[in-house]
Amino acid sequence: MKRWGLFLIIVMILSIVPVSTIGFVNAATYVPIPEIQGYSDESPYVGQVVITRGVVTAIDDIGPYYGFFIQNGTGPWSGIFVFTYKSPPQYNDGSPVKIGDVVEVEGTVKEYYNKGYPGSLTEISYVTSIVKLGEAPIPEPVVLPTGNVSQEQWESVLVKVVGVTVVDPDLGYGEWLVDDGSGSVRIDDLIYSYTPEYGQKFDYIIGPVYYSYGNFKIEPRGPEDIKEYIPEIKIAELNVDKSLIKGTPAPINVLIKNDGVFSENITLLIYANDEVLLNTSLILDPGMNYSTTVTWIPSFTGEALIKAEIVGYDTKYVPVTVYENPQTVAFSIVTYYHYRYEDYWTVLSPLYEQFNALITELQQYNVDLGPLQEEIGKIESNMQLINEEYSKYESLKVYTRGGYYLPLMPHIRKAALLSRETISMINDVLPLLNSTLEQVKAMIQQQQNVTGGNETVVQNVTVTVPKLVKVLIDSGHNQYYNDEKMSSLINKIENELGWKVDINRGTLTSEKLQEYNILIITNPRSDITDEEAQAIKEFVKNGGGLLILGDWYKYVNTKSLNKVVEEFGIKFNKDELMDDDRNTGRSYFPLVGEFNFEHPVTKFLNETSELYYNGDTLDVSGSAVWVIRGYESSYAVDETGAVIKEKGSKPIVAAAVEVGEGRVVAYGSSKAISDDYYGKYITTNWPFIKGVLLWLAGEI
Repeated sequence: MKRWGLFLIIVMILSIVPVSTIGFVNAATYVPIPEIQGYSDESPYVGQVVITRGVVTAIDDIGPYYGFFIQNGTGPWSGIFVFTYKSPPQYNDGSPVKIGDVVEVEGTVKEYYNKGYPGSLTEISYVTSIVKLGEAPIPEPVVLPTGNVSQEQWESVLVKVVGVTVVDPDLGYGEWLVDDGSGSVRIDDLIYSYTPEYGQKFDYIIGPVYYSYGNFKIEPRGPEDIKEYIPEIKIAELNVDKSLIKGTPAPINVLIKNDGVFSENITLLIYANDEVLLNTSLILDPGMNYSTTVTWIPSFTGEALIKAEIVGYDTKYVPVTVYENPQTVAFSIVTYYHYRYEDYWTVLSPLYEQFNALITELQQYNVDLGPLQEEIGKIESNMQLINEEYSKYESLKVYTRGGYYLPLMPHIRKAALLSRETISMINDVLPLLNSTLEQVKAMIQQQQNVTGGNETVVQNVTVTVPKLVKVLIDSGHNQYYNDEKMSSLINKIENELGWKVDINRGTLTSEKLQEYNILIITNPRSDITDEEAQAIKEFVKNGGGLLILGDWYKYVNTKSLNKVVEEFGIKFNKDELMDDDRNTGRSYFPLVGEFNFEHPVTKFLNETSELYYNGDTLDVSGSAVWVIRGYESSYAVDETGAVIKEKGSKPIVAAAVEVGEGRVVAYGSSKAISDDYYGKYITTNWPFIKGVLLWLAGEI
């Protein structure tokens, strides 16, 4: 029993210890693979039965003759072929032999010759026993130059050739020839078949070395043993400015690299859209970089695509934008504003003379022009700037001889724009100056009548100089009742009050609002932003006048409206004023006529006034006061139809409040100032709106 136990222990050790570390030999039959190979062309054990061990590295199980390769360690003479004849390799128990198995083989050493061919293959034949001892890692293949593979010492050893090219794709019988420059070696299909093309390149080919019909050959075991070479030719860089100038040369830099192991004959193309800028062929050796620069002169403006292509390998693109030459742009701009300036100056020059004449005449009468002094000062300042800018423009014209127009551009542009602005400013002031002069002349005429026409006493002439009021109507929040539906209101403001009206179609900002005295905002369909609301409130607090109007519950934007005025004690309600008794045909088209005559805005209304109305109601608190209410018969409903303000409550529809240096009037109907219903809304409401505007402007 003790002897059997010792034997079992030895067997177990053999099953787990790598074969290369086993140092003992069965005295009778065990022979290491290198000794079987004999370190020579023929084995010294030919005809003898031996036992040897190794790791299975490859299996020929496709027939008609079967076998497998084993290897003990790595290096020369470490491999041998086990020939199982007509049976797929299997163990004594019938299970299949697998790559990576550690096996013990018993058989006869043989030198196999192909008749008529020199040389032989050392193999173990007439196999009587194959036993699995365990498993072990497959030995790493020996990396060899192709010219060194065909040597006896590598017979049946797992080898690897790298960076090879097919020099003959068909030697017959599934064999083909590769070369890495050191000499060729055959690739065979004993285990795995592969069909190459002439000149095809491979990163590597792996397999045991076999010998037959007078030639050594590598036997790949499967597709994983043959790695086709994918050329590592690439465009590493394609550099060009993405903003180009028409008519100006633009360099295009291209860097290409060969990170592979083979020299490549390549064709490099560089395009600008469909225009070929470069077409060149060159040989790029392994590890080599190639850099080139071409120049493109764009002949158009717009988008373009720069492309670099290594034909069959790689392509890169860079989109660019071609802009007009600044000098060309400058020439166009200078020419445009030059003619604009001349057109404006034709109007401005006599207009300014008229302006100056009026100022001079009024000054002769010692008229205080204080209310217009700010506008007069701006006009005088603009005229000085216009002359300065035009003088600079004239002095720089010398540069146009060299085609340079950029230095001139800002000066003539500014002169033209200031001229246009000044024309508008003078046109705003002239009517006020004329009306003031008419007052002066009327006062003089009265004095002459008193004195009998013998003398003119100008020292005691006292007139009121109207100030220039600027009104901004907001149409920048998708309003339904926008400036196009308020033409009658705009005409009345400009012609009856003599004020200037502008339209806002963008964002309301503090910078924009500071140019105006009054802001009118009808019910917005797009929200007023927090920043805009803050700018509007600051405008009021700093002395501006705000008229803000709502609509009935379906449309009124209480969120935006109250964001502006609720802080001041006025709140728009999401409801609708109704009156079953006093209306213009429907209860939701009520008439309103309860007025707070203590407030200045009602100056032009009387006890018989009735205003067309369609909109919501208001609530007031703090210092805000009502100025218009519904009749006793009026009431208010919400969007569900529920009555939320009873008859007799006289719901408020207009309110006013003073805030800081400014003033606010809120009215629940934007329709009231529109041209709707054949102009009856604005006609009946104008006396109220006129009082509102004059109060907001500080004139009543």
